[in-house]
Amino acid sequence: MRSIGFLLIYVALCGGTIVAPYVGALSWVWIALMSPHQYSWGVVSTLPVNLIQAVLTLIAWLLSKEPKRVPLNICTVLLALFMLWVTLTTVTSLAPDTAWPLWERDIKNLLLGLVIAGLMTNKVRLHALVWTIVFSLGYFGIKGGLFTILTGGAGQVVGAAGTLADNNHIALALCMTLPLMNYLRLNSERPIVRLGCVCAMMLTTVAVLGTYSRGGLIGLAVMALFLWGQSRKKLLMGLCGAAVLVGGYMVMPDRWANRMETIQSAEEDTSFQGRVTVWRFAFNVALARPLLGGGFGANETGEVFNAYSADYLPNGRAAHSIYFQVLGDHGFAGLLIYLGLLATMLRQCSVLKKRAALQPKLGWAADLAGMIQVSWTAYMVAGAALSMAYYDLAYIEFGAIVALREVLRQADAVRAAPPKGAVDRAYPARGNSVATS
Repeated sequence: MRSIGFLLIYVALCGGTIVAPYVGALSWVWIALMSPHQYSWGVVSTLPVNLIQAVLTLIAWLLSKEPKRVPLNICTVLLALFMLWVTLTTVTSLAPDTAWPLWERDIKNLLLGLVIAGLMTNKVRLHALVWTIVFSLGYFGIKGGLFTILTGGAGQVVGAAGTLADNNHIALALCMTLPLMNYLRLNSERPIVRLGCVCAMMLTTVAVLGTYSRGGLIGLAVMALFLWGQSRKKLLMGLCGAAVLVGGYMVMPDRWANRMETIQSAEEDTSFQGRVTVWRFAFNVALARPLLGGGFGANETGEVFNAYSADYLPNGRAAHSIYFQVLGDHGFAGLLIYLGLLATMLRQCSVLKKRAALQPKLGWAADLAGMIQVSWTAYMVAGAALSMAYYDLAYIEFGAIVALREVLRQADAVRAAPPKGAVDRAYPARGNSVATS
């Protein structure tokens, strides 16, 4: 029944993609973030629906009347350069059998960012994009929050199969989603929708605690601090946030508190020491190959890992850091491009937020830039301990900021244009001139 339901929805979305390519982009986001086909049975669960949706969206865009242009600026140039660089490092990879499947998976995430930048060309589409993200990941937050409350924190919250199956990964994804929920709360007209967003934020916060992720807790704390800093009602937001966190802490059992306390003694934690081992590997392989690194997944290939590490691990180990992951995969040159992406993204958020704040009608745009900035801050902080350098949501938000920049540029151009009829008054038509002479 689930398989039939998913197929009916998917066929309808494919039809919508052919008519309107931006529907395809939204469908691509839904499939990439939520992996809804994984909840089906049989053949449907193994279909490459992400790849199919990506190809269909690109073809529909090419054949449609939509502008075939991705905004050209420092953001898109850096992203395109990063795509070219990771392709080059894959060609020269130390473990090509591992690298090429990872390249195929991750290049779609980077490409999705450019598609979002080219197709989300107005407020309605950007608003729909945020709703799609919140629906896709908020499902796990609401479900996980209820599960944590009902079990008293005895169980552990995880996501679907794939990237979010790891508790640390779902924790970061939920931390990144919370600011977008707040954006919808701020910009929804119906009180019932705003109330629903508040409830979803509370349950999602509890779900992050229920993941038992120490990185998630740090990301949640940083996100909450920045979210409070951008709030218009700091006292109310602070009280609500404190109530949710304290309530969540009271729900969680002693073993959760014991695990979180190990954050203070990381140097004695075997898990942390294991991460240091793979960080040393990433640095060593980058020293040996400063421009190209080891290629995608070199750290998880035992032969390559042990050639560049003093600590023997038969199958290597996950990078557990977006920064060391990129360093080991693509060398110092790749890391430099990646850091440029991060810095440019945060800078654009700040600039766009200030520009939009100057126009009352663009308050929504200021809110969106500010909430994406909070989301990316959580990504950069919590990602320091997670292997999520190529996570879909990061590049979806990247594309959204590029699209928002174009929306504001168009709004500035309209505002700067002379009022209708002003040219006619300054330069009257020849016929009118003769008639009055």
